Amino acid sequence: MAYPWLWLVAVLAAGSYADQSQLNVRGTLLAKCDRSAVHDPRYPTTGYMRPVKDLQNKCTAVNEDMGSHYVCVNLPAATVPTTGDTFSPFWTKTGQASTPQNAASWPKPGPWCICMWAFASMLDQHPEFVNDLDCEVALHLNPTAS
Repeated sequence: MAYPWLWLVAVLAAGSYADQSQLNVRGTLLAKCDRSAVHDPRYPTTGYMRPVKDLQNKCTAVNEDMGSHYVCVNLPAATVPTTGDTFSPFWTKTGQASTPQNAASWPKPGPWCICMWAFASMLDQHPEFVNDLDCEVALHLNPTAS
């Protein structure tokens, strides 16, 4: 992998639900990947555990999250030329959405917890994407902690 430090961002965690004392990659308390300023009625919160109120907008680690959504990025913005709809090119560049029109139905630009594998792939193809990482909310897991 071209970015070995990415493993600091995510290592599979033990335990079933993340607690409030998880740390970010800088060793301070994990901040929220806050979408409160984003107008997105379909996706008002982020995080794999967003159905759990206390874990909304947190890029937390749980065993059930096989996609490892531990990385918070500020999804870049673009506009669909034919409709004027806002979308994030992250979804098309990673191949998760086939077209900008399709991506317009995905989470809107702004903070979003993404899969560490998508982030790594994005970095390999688009190194400038590292500028969208928010280290205050990127999860650091200590694999030796019990």
